[in-house]
Amino acid sequence: MTKFTFRLFCFAALIVAALIHVSFGAAAQEGDKGQPVDQISDPTAARVLDMFRFEPDLVRIPVGGRVTFNNSRGQHTVKSAKGMLPAGVEKISIANTSSETRTLEVPGLYVLTCKVHGRYGMVMLIAVGEPETWIIPASTWTKTLSGRAGEKLAQLLERLEAKSAE
Repeated sequence: MTKFTFRLFCFAALIVAALIHVSFGAAAQEGDKGQPVDQISDPTAARVLDMFRFEPDLVRIPVGGRVTFNNSRGQHTVKSAKGMLPAGVEKISIANTSSETRTLEVPGLYVLTCKVHGRYGMVMLIAVGEPETWIIPASTWTKTLSGRAGEKLAQLLERLEAKSAE
């Protein structure tokens, strides 16, 4: 192998390595959609609270973490419960899309429901940041949920408290 051929080979190897690095880097960023949340309709569920649900219905992420909501089509939607978001956070409203990713920058507790199925208990809770940054909901929430939605939220808060104690 001549010096020229060797240098050409090394140059080509460097270019291939750079392309591989760029390709994998872009794929990692595109694939970084954070915590997936699916919206489920399950007519075979034993309890009404499980028939229409977010899965998972309790999510803990760091500040700046991402959540991807899947299957917001037809009658499934994602909307923030009035008065049940951290101060300064704009309301969340997602509909008519197969997938939408949100980055949550403000620590606190986010209560989300399905506009149509919330009355059946289709509620989820997202805890952003560390437990010590969460403000006790009763002191900051200006609204409450009633019926099955309120029952589901109470269960989610109990589970969150248990997980935080671990």
